[in-house]
Amino acid sequence: MLPSTTLALAAARWGHARRDWRAVQAFKAGMAPIVIALMFATGWILSAETPGWHHLLLTVAAAIIVWRTRIHLLVLIAVGGILGALGWV
Repeated sequence: MLPSTTLALAAARWGHARRDWRAVQAFKAGMAPIVIALMFATGWILSAETPGWHHLLLTVAAAIIVWRTRIHLLVLIAVGGILGALGWV
């Protein structure tokens, strides 16, 4: 995991240092729908074997929260892990 983590950290720092560049802003704007679609697809796959529809609702809610707010994705992952550990999801 070290090479991919190092690359992701370097790319994030580079992008943050150049966040005023038009190309960086366009890249971020273009990646947002892709990330949301990938989150939805992951939720769909993970909940395909689970009865009920509430898992898909949670996936859509998480995607909207990431898209429309500044809440970090890791916070949502932690909340999902806690809810899963408690047996709520």
